[in-house]
Amino acid sequence: MERNNAVIVKKAVLALLTILIVAYIISVGLKANFTQVKTEAANIMTVSDSIPATGYFIRDEQIISYDGEGVISYTVNDGNKVSVGEAVANVYTNAEAASDKRNIDKLEQQIANLQQLESTSNMITLTPDSIDKNISSSLSKAKLSASEKNFTEADKNVNAAVYSINQRQLVTKKTNGFSEKISKLQKKVDALKKKYSKTTGKQVTSPKTGYFSSNVDGYENFYTTKDLENLKPGDLDSKKITKKAVGKDVIGKTVEGVYWYIACEVSAEEAIEIKESDDLSVDIPLANNRNISVELHSINQESKTSPAIVILKGSYMNDEMINLRKEDISIVKNTYEGIYVSRNAVHDHQITENVIDKNGKETTETKTVKGVYILIGNELLFKQIVPVYTGQGFIICKQNPDDKELASDDVGVLKAYDDVVVEGANLYDGKIIDRTSS
Repeated sequence: MERNNAVIVKKAVLALLTILIVAYIISVGLKANFTQVKTEAANIMTVSDSIPATGYFIRDEQIISYDGEGVISYTVNDGNKVSVGEAVANVYTNAEAASDKRNIDKLEQQIANLQQLESTSNMITLTPDSIDKNISSSLSKAKLSASEKNFTEADKNVNAAVYSINQRQLVTKKTNGFSEKISKLQKKVDALKKKYSKTTGKQVTSPKTGYFSSNVDGYENFYTTKDLENLKPGDLDSKKITKKAVGKDVIGKTVEGVYWYIACEVSAEEAIEIKESDDLSVDIPLANNRNISVELHSINQESKTSPAIVILKGSYMNDEMINLRKEDISIVKNTYEGIYVSRNAVHDHQITENVIDKNGKETTETKTVKGVYILIGNELLFKQIVPVYTGQGFIICKQNPDDKELASDDVGVLKAYDDVVVEGANLYDGKIIDRTSS
């Protein structure tokens, strides 16, 4: 009896071991088929194909001087457009008078804004929520301008926020008008005007039509627009460009005309690339100016294989642009927008299609399609791509390619936000993926 029990136990143990071995083999087999992968969303991205360069800004600049007595107070900001004979500064008897005049101008502007709000209060169609958005936007812009030390623009945005706050008071019926506030502001204006010393009666005017700048650095007119056609490689060497002394009577300058120019020394290959570009722009990172549209004015070059001076022409102007002299820039040749995918995600996929040959017979044809594997649920699906730009480690793909651009009508096309496989082994169309394992 004991022997029979031993035999039964032995058989049970063997059976259990067999089950465990089979389970292990099945587990290994499942792991081989249910592979883990790493995925990334196929996001929309814009990239630029650019050439780094050192840009020298060339303008025609007319110095503005005043050699009389008194305190100068500018009436226009850097980058503002001025006409010939237009006042760019007033002359005051002392600094206090200049300060009083600036305060009077600010208070009178506040009064004008409040009066305008009162006169148009019945026509306001904005909701409190939309006004709140305007307030938030203006304050954000003011903060950004202040961080960039563009205090003129910051002041404008603060005034816009105050205007919207007063507008909200009217819309929400927190006030019926601003007559009391206007009266208080007017009293301040009257008090300042009583103590305010009049100007000496003198104004400083612009000698030319163009853009005003209060900054004079001594490099004015070292190169002018008349020199553009004669500039050659080596002429932009900083050692050759000398600074002149700035006289004590100089108060600013007028940059003549509408256009400014950037001269850059580039290689022969880069000159060809710039010449063949249909849509040029420049980025000036340190000046916080991006994507400024420019045109190719000229390329100065001894031969097609020699270095060149590329001259770009632009018209965009602000208080930073007018004072740029020598800057590190990027010449943007082309800008591409499309679906971003890692180069690790791109694979060649073999497909076989039925085609009709020149004799009208149906036959099969094998072709290679370039694309990526995407994950839908637990299954891999191959989708083809149409690259428009290849960068270092990534590819930008066309969002909506034409049928003629596709390698096959039987293979789907990558769409924005598809879940693209960027890491994984033994990938193929229809493969089942284990998404539960870590």
